[in-house]
This record gives sequence, C-alpha cells and structure tokens, in this order.
Amino acid sequence: MKKFWLLTSEYPPVHGGGISTYCLYTARMLAERGCEITVFTQDHTVPFRKVEQEGNIRVVRFHPGQSKQDNNLGYEVQLSLEFSLVLEDFIRNEGAPDILETQEYMGIGYYTLLKKKLLYPEFQSVQMVVTMHAPSFLYFEYNRTPYYRLPEYWWGEMEKAVMNMADILISPSDYLVSELKERMSFNGPEPVRIFNPFRTSGETEIGQIREGDLVFFGKLTPQKGCIELFAYMKELWDNGFEHALRIVGGGSHFFYPEMCEMESFLKKKYKSYVESGKIIFEGNIPPAQLPQRLAQAQVIIVPSIVDNLPYAVIEAMDMGKTVLASLNSGHTELIANGKSGFLFDHTVKGDFARVLKTVLGLSESERTEIGKQAQEAAKAHLNFEKIFQEKMSLLNAPPVNSSSFPFNYTIQASEAESKPAVKDKLTVVVPYYNLGATLPDTIASLLKCPYPNLEIIIVDDGSTDELSIRKLAEIEAAFPVKVLQKENEGLSIARNFGAQAADGEYLAFLDADDTIEPEYYPKALEILAQYENVSFVGCWAQYFENNDAVWPTFNPEPPYLLVHNVINSSALIYKRDHFLSFGLNDEKMVYGMEDYDSVIGMVKNGARGLAIPEKWWNYRIRKNSMQQSFNPNKELFLYQLIARKHEAFFRQFASQVSLLLNSNGPGMKFDNPTIPIAGDAAFGRGWIRVMKHRLKKHPVLFRVGKKIYKTIKK
Repeated sequence: MKKFWLLTSEYPPVHGGGISTYCLYTARMLAERGCEITVFTQDHTVPFRKVEQEGNIRVVRFHPGQSKQDNNLGYEVQLSLEFSLVLEDFIRNEGAPDILETQEYMGIGYYTLLKKKLLYPEFQSVQMVVTMHAPSFLYFEYNRTPYYRLPEYWWGEMEKAVMNMADILISPSDYLVSELKERMSFNGPEPVRIFNPFRTSGETEIGQIREGDLVFFGKLTPQKGCIELFAYMKELWDNGFEHALRIVGGGSHFFYPEMCEMESFLKKKYKSYVESGKIIFEGNIPPAQLPQRLAQAQVIIVPSIVDNLPYAVIEAMDMGKTVLASLNSGHTELIANGKSGFLFDHTVKGDFARVLKTVLGLSESERTEIGKQAQEAAKAHLNFEKIFQEKMSLLNAPPVNSSSFPFNYTIQASEAESKPAVKDKLTVVVPYYNLGATLPDTIASLLKCPYPNLEIIIVDDGSTDELSIRKLAEIEAAFPVKVLQKENEGLSIARNFGAQAADGEYLAFLDADDTIEPEYYPKALEILAQYENVSFVGCWAQYFENNDAVWPTFNPEPPYLLVHNVINSSALIYKRDHFLSFGLNDEKMVYGMEDYDSVIGMVKNGARGLAIPEKWWNYRIRKNSMQQSFNPNKELFLYQLIARKHEAFFRQFASQVSLLLNSNGPGMKFDNPTIPIAGDAAFGRGWIRVMKHRLKKHPVLFRVGKKIYKTIKK
C-alpha cells in the first residue's frame, strides 16, 4: 500500500474547476485501490488546521498564514512556503509519504520541491510528482494579461521551477507539452502523458435535446476562445443564421486590455445581439442542476485557443453530447473528428461555420451514434483502472539522482581556473575597517558554527580607530583567527585580498558587523558538494539593530537578475576557484553594488547559485553604514557600469529585460519580485494592486473590497 499525499490549491466543496475536479477523482481512484491518501489544501475559514476523514480520503485543510510572512512574501509565494512547512510538521509527527504529488499552477509546490533539492532530511525519501494543469505564464499570454508585470511574472518562474525540480513530470496532454516547449526549457524530467482520471456515468442512453440549443460551457476568458466564438457567431447571424448562443457558466473574469469584466465587454460590444436574444447569458448553474441543463444542448461548443485537457469536454462526452471543439487543446487527443465529436481549425477562415452547420445537419440517429462513441472514448481512455495502472507503473520506476541542479535557464559554463586547495576546508573572510564595536559578535557567531574544518581570516583594511585596533588585537590573541593587514583601499579590494589568501576548497564572506546562524555553513556546504553545477549558496537575511525586516532571497537567474539583485554576495558560500575566476569584486563599483556585479559575473559564466529559504544571515543596519549614504544618482551610475561590463549577457535576454522594465518601471525601484510594485509606473494603478495583494490574505475583506470597487466603477 502506497502512502500518497496530494497538494492542491483547490478542492471541493470550497472550489470547483478543473484542478479541483482532478484532485477529487485522483484521490478517489487511489483510495479505492488501497493507497493511504491525504489531500492537503488551503482554507481561509480554518483558524489553524482541520483534519477530516471524508470516506477513505483524509483531507488536511490549513490556514495559509501560519508562517507570518505576510510582509515578506506575496500571497501566492507565501502559500507555497506554507505548504512546505505544514508538510514538514506532518512528516516529523507521522513519517514521510512514499509519493507526494503537487500541481505546477501558481507554484504551490515550489518550496517543497526546492527543499528536497536543498537536501532537507524530511523530503529525501519522498518521490516528488508534478502533474501539469494550467501554467499561468502560458495562459496569461493567451488571456492578454501583462505577464511580465510583478508578481505575475514571478509566479511563472516558480511554475517553471516546479516542473524542472520534479522527480516525475506528468502532463494530461501532449498538446500542453508542445506549447510549453516553445516557452521554456525542460531541464528536469521529460514530461510523460497520462490522461486525467474520470469516473464515467456508465449510462449509454442519450437524453432528449432541444433543437438549436447551442451552448458555450466554460469560463469567459480569451483562452477559452470566447472572443473568436462571438465573432464567428456575429458573422453567421449577419448572414441569416437563426439559432441563439447560450452562455452557461462564464464566471467573473477580468479582461485586462479593456480594464473590465469579460462579460461586460462582450455585452457592450454585442449589445444589439444580446437585446435581440441571439446571445443569452444563463450565468452560473448549481452543480446539481448542471447535468440536466447540459443534457438539453444540441451542441456544446468549446472554442479554446489554448487548453490542456478540459473537464468541460470530458463531462460533455460522458453525457453523450455532441462536442464542437477547436484543434487548440489536449481534447484533440480524445475526440476522433466526425466520430466521437467534431473539431474545427481557428486558422482556417470559415471553418467554424462549416463544421457547425455539419453538426446541426446531423440526423437523430447520427447524433446518437456520435454520442455513444463519445461516451465510449471517455470510458476507454479515462477510467480509473487504466489511469491507475499507468500512473503506478511510472511511479514504481527507480528514482534518478542527479548531480546537477535543474535551473530554469541553461547557461554555458566557463572553465574555472584551478588553484591548490585544502579539500573540504571552508575559509571565511571577514573584511574589517573600524568596526571594533561589532567584530566580537561576528566572530562569536562564526565560532558557534559546527563545521569542523573552518578557517577565519580577518582582513584589516587599514583601520585607524583606536577601539577597533585594540579589539582586533584582543580577538587575534584569544581566538583561532588569522589577521591580515593591508592599507585602506575599500571593501571590494579587501574581500578580494582575503579570497586570494584563502587555501580552503570553499570560501565565504561575512562583513564585520553581521552574524550567521550555526546551521548556515554546514547546509550550504552539503549543497555545494551535491551539485556539480552549483557554485555558491546564500540564504534569507534577518535585519537587526535599526530594522527588524526580513529580506527573502531567491535563486539568481536571468532575465530577472539583470534588472534586480535577489541575493547578496557579502554572506554567500562559494566554491573558491569559481569565485576567484568569475566573482571577484570590482573596485570600480565605488559606491557599492559590488555584490550585485559579482553575482552577475558568476551567473553569466555558468557558475550558478541557490538560496536557502531560512533566516540564517543576520544583517546589521547601522545608521552610518555605506548603504545609508546611497542615493538614486549613485545607483544609476552603478547600473550603467554593470550594463556596460556585462553587455553580452544582457544582450542574450534583451527582450525579456525590456518587457520587465516596461511592465514594472526601473529596476532600481524593484524590491521583492513576489509583491506588486507600489509605484507601478507602467500602469499608474500600483496602489490598487498593492491593496489587492494585501486583501487577498483576508478573503472576507477581499470580497467586500471587490464589491466596493465594482460599485465605484459603475
């Protein structure tokens, strides 16, 4: 018996839709075949956690705000972190599952998968499976949504990472894989197609239909092809076509180009057709009444311009309905054109009208036969036993352990110059200038590190302060540290000086006013030893003294890295030779940002980095620090230097960099990719987006706020 955990952002009865339906059927399929199945899902109505037994399925509903990261992460990213924390807690209490499955949508499994890749012990024995559903970065494109705007862009980067970090990657359709391969690199497992499970009704008798009942069933979004459908129908009506188009469902979906709800846009554009009864919006129908309504349809139209494997098609086929669908979806892998349904081509002018007229001209016997063929197709391809056997065959394959981390973007690695080094030794370089008041705290934190082969080098950059000179002498006498003296030339040169004097295989920097937690270095070194293609490791920063904020850091990858720094090199751990070859601090960065320049230099040479999602670096905020004297003119000058120095690397990602800047304003104004930018220069509505982001953490307030906003708009 397999112990199987399923993570989902949507689960009945709180949610409907494709992901929710898939998870319900998958949980039932597994439970009925002896698996010990637990579903983990978010639920804002639960104060903490609620564990329920729903038949033979255990459901864990948790409130997505337990980590208290509201001010540090956007809602969607915080939710991903919450999933990982809840799972860690359950694993410590009752052991790990054999298999853990998550969705790619909105990246909810990102931190769970990342923690496995970062060698967190709780997840090492777990087979991680990702089933693809509806990647937002693909659907945003087809829904005409500004995808490169933050935080939407970051959700897409997380989704790509989720797919790449999976042990096993499943797609319900080959169509979805082909669409994604045009937009991302699959650097992890190759996707395997397994259809979504579905419990067929078992009925073969086709119900009575209402002649001329043309039904669009689904969401009113551009992705679902509603814009094209209305245009096709208008042309038909203008040429004497009599039948009305009925919209079942639809929902409330924002249409960004027109800055209004899609239904409002369509009602306005096709006002005369609505008034004449050619277009009828029936709205959302309760699930219990939906089968009865759909049974009346002569044809169910699914004109998607992109889709995975929509349950709307599957349910219609199971009911024996005649489906008219586009070629732009995974449902083409279920429908045999002219036998179990009908397909039309958006790229062929007039094809929709031609196929629709064919469908409407079917005799009752022909329609009945097509309905039976549709039912047989759904039953043959999607039944629980078939899908279970295919899935278990895939999951029972031996796991593949890789010595390469699956980054989203492939960058050719340069050869690092090798110098003699002491194997497994970590040299920590502490650049020091007139910081006698804080140096004891820094050294004390380093001495608490349990890593056995650790060397501390303090580079005194010509200190002149009497207290600092005395404190340095006291520390040198009392503790196992090495002090190197040099004339004052600045922080960048002091770091390079210490790095070149280091003889350890690994190298770290720690400024003389910061501290680290004991867990940091051992974990970072474990990761560096595991992956051949990882050259440095960082973590989150906890500010202290004059600020108590948290800086969440992220894996530095282009193109986002080229507009905003996501990790600070002043507390990273490196493979020493890689830093010396590609990451030396540039003394031309006279006002700062040498850390940012160093990270870009590393990454452009294929020396990649990872960020541990733990607050293990304590970053002191001093009133008289160099950072406090920073101003926009200095920053612009430094950005100019960086862009010129790394021009070829910028050129590789020029279009994406341009889109990020046009969508969000100047990179120097960026702060956190998971949260909307308050200024929102490209749209002038930043404050609305920030308020929306904050209210999403409080669903009741969010619903009230949405009603108020709609009232104001009216």
